[in-house]
Amino acid sequence: MSSRIDTILIIGAATGIGESLAHRFHALGKKVIATGREQSREALAQLARDLPGLKFRVWDLADLGKMRQEVESILSEFPNLDTVLVNAGIQNHYDMFMQPPDDAEVIREMTLNLTAPILAAHYFAPHLLALARSGTKTNMFLTSSSLAYFPVPFYPTYCPSKAGVAAFVKVLRMQLQATGCTNMNVVEIVPPYVDTSLNAAHRAQTDALQGGSDKAVQPMPLEEYIERFFAALEETAPDGSLKNEIGVGFGAQGAAVWNDGFRKLLTGSGMSE
Repeated sequence: MSSRIDTILIIGAATGIGESLAHRFHALGKKVIATGREQSREALAQLARDLPGLKFRVWDLADLGKMRQEVESILSEFPNLDTVLVNAGIQNHYDMFMQPPDDAEVIREMTLNLTAPILAAHYFAPHLLALARSGTKTNMFLTSSSLAYFPVPFYPTYCPSKAGVAAFVKVLRMQLQATGCTNMNVVEIVPPYVDTSLNAAHRAQTDALQGGSDKAVQPMPLEEYIERFFAALEETAPDGSLKNEIGVGFGAQGAAVWNDGFRKLLTGSGMSE
């Protein structure tokens, strides 16, 4: 894995999984660029103080109108960027029948979780492909979720948004395969339920719906997830290419179910990644 990554952009790196990934990649000697929303400016600045050499940018991925400009600015400053990891996302809990959500919240959740990652891939992919064709190994990571494969009733927008990401990664990989370029990898990151602030605002509610915290599904400690993520990341193919999915826990199980079922159907039709 180490030889495949030199300069990595982590979109959504101010807290949680993204922040921990920034720490680990920095410790591995990688050049790290971290992004987060305006509300995360101080957290990003602290990250830069803690990790000498790390660069950060304030970027609200949900502001689609500025997407192209932001990507062009990043590529202008970092023309050798070889890895993009899209990790930004939000999660809202509501009940369509008992407590209908605000329209704007539904739109923002779908925008940030699905539309924005697709557009980010759209703008970064040509750069990564060109770099790969010039001889540099490049990588596009997009974060879905175990809930893309195991939807639960608590998150009626989050689950389909992440299922969309999972589908998009597979389509993008098939399109990449058609280019004949083998130096670029498109990888789906499939985390399980991890102990971060993603669901902090509604964890008590979802625990209650499962019969209380004693009976509710417990999150994987963040440190454990990061360790298992990097262990899986190191499991490369004989040619050094990365696995199609980096899944942990339920995430790995969900990806395995898809691979054992629908991927075989795609292979039979001649369209598998």
